[in-house]
This record gives sequence, structure tokens and C-alpha cells, in this order.
Amino acid sequence: MLETPTRGRFLKEERFLVFEPDRLYMGLVYACIGGGALMMVYGVVTFNTWFLSVGLMVFLAGIWANLSLVRIRFDLKNRTYRRRQGPGFVPRLWQGTLDEIDALVVVASPSLMAPGAANYHLVLHWKQGRAPLMVLETETRLPAGSIQMGGQPTVARAAKFASAMRIPIYDNTQQMSAHPVTIWS
Repeated sequence: MLETPTRGRFLKEERFLVFEPDRLYMGLVYACIGGGALMMVYGVVTFNTWFLSVGLMVFLAGIWANLSLVRIRFDLKNRTYRRRQGPGFVPRLWQGTLDEIDALVVVASPSLMAPGAANYHLVLHWKQGRAPLMVLETETRLPAGSIQMGGQPTVARAAKFASAMRIPIYDNTQQMSAHPVTIWS
């Protein structure tokens, strides 16, 4: 998948659980927005069309990147979630309660980049297909033993998240499966 990977972390003394791109990536996106805006201002002040046009392109690239990112935020105290999924200038928004979520499933798929390695995905499933599957995290490892043994750190991390959300977790890493979200859907 050509998708910016998300990573889960707890915020505000474990009241919120957030899955979003790394802070370094978000810093780069915000630097594009801010730097592009400053370049446009400099281009207007100095009547320099190069700074104005390049600044506009960098600014719009930062806006496009920010709107295209996938994010989900769980309020663990109120048991609600808010999900934003791109791509484009009109991202799709979902919100609801954690009771609508069916389970957190850990699956393994073969890695196309590293022969012999496996990708372990944390996949969120909604009841009655209310929303599309969401890959929360992906980790690539070279299993030392069985595929299931190689996925134990990912399963432990998923268990921590599922426990905080009070939803069931399923470990489907016994065998390789296809990527949970297809490119051509």
C-alpha cells in the first residue's frame, strides 16, 4: 500500500488513543504549509513571481497532504471515536461510539519489499460493515520462528489498545493472508 503509515499513542493520561502519522511527518506537512505561505508573502512584497508561484505550489502541496492523511481518535472516557479518511480535498468523516466497532484483528501478509519477512497489520473492523476496514498500524518483521511467533510484539501492542477500548482482539497471524485493504477497491 502506498499510504502514509499511522502509529498509535495515548494522550492526556490515557484518556485519548490517537492513530495518526508520526510527528516528524506532520512537522514536514506543517513546514510546507508555513514555508509556502512565507514564500508567497515574500513574493508579493518583493514582486518576485518565482517566490509567489513556488510558494503557492508548496503551500497547496502541504494542504493536500494534510487533507489526504488518515486519522482516528478515540475518546476512551466517553467511548466515542472520530475518523477522518482522505484522499483529496473532501475527506470522509465518520464518528460514533466504540460499541459500533466489532473487533481489532491482527493479520500477517507477505512483505513485497523484504523476501521472507512478514507485514503485521492491526485492522479495525466495524459491526455490519458500517465503515470500511481501517489499517491502524503496520510493522514488518523477519520471523525467527513461525509467522505467529514473529507477530507476538504486534499482538501485545494490539492487546493494549483493545483493552483500553474494551473491544475484542483476534490474532489471525497463524498463516499469511492478503493485504487487508486492496489497492483497487
